Amino acid sequence: MQRAILRWVVVPVHCRLATFQQRRNQESGLDDRGQTTAEYVLLILGAATIAILVTSWATGTDRITRLFDRVLNSLINKVG
Repeated sequence: MQRAILRWVVVPVHCRLATFQQRRNQESGLDDRGQTTAEYVLLILGAATIAILVTSWATGTDRITRLFDRVLNSLINKVG
């Protein structure tokens, strides 16, 4: 599922944004204004993809629960 998200969502969006920006600059002779906005969009998409991947991994394992239990047990042992 994680690779499918990357393959079917992130990569096509990235490619279309890059192609759109390149065509727009070539046709109108514009400078690179607005490129920062596109970069922010790509950064946000990347961060969202990583969050989805981590969340889907965490729900399929019990590692987060075990880590949380270890931290709480450690705190309880230090206090008590």
